Amino acid sequence: CVIAPLSAQSDANRKKAEGYQAEAQYYQKKAASHYREAEYYLAQAKKYLREEEYYIRHSDYDKARTYAEYSKKEMDKYKTELRLASQAEDKAATYLRWAADALRGY
Repeated sequence: CVIAPLSAQSDANRKKAEGYQAEAQYYQKKAASHYREAEYYLAQAKKYLREEEYYIRHSDYDKARTYAEYSKKEMDKYKTELRLASQAEDKAATYLRWAADALRGY
């Protein structure tokens, strides 16, 4: 008589923990995606910096300035993606903590 409610409670906690773990995995994948995007934007920024240097060497300062702007924009995108990845990692950690708490019965 006493065991049935405890078993139902632990089953509910297990299901809740599984839900939290699924959410954590979602946010971990989201963070990985943001990191991949960040790498792409960093590569683009480096490419634009090389172009800027090329045009500086050839005294075409208007084009050099244009590529400097492109590089700056790509770096801004890079920083944004890193921030989003960090936020997603924080959410994943929160869900994992909640899952652990659910398994402990809190």
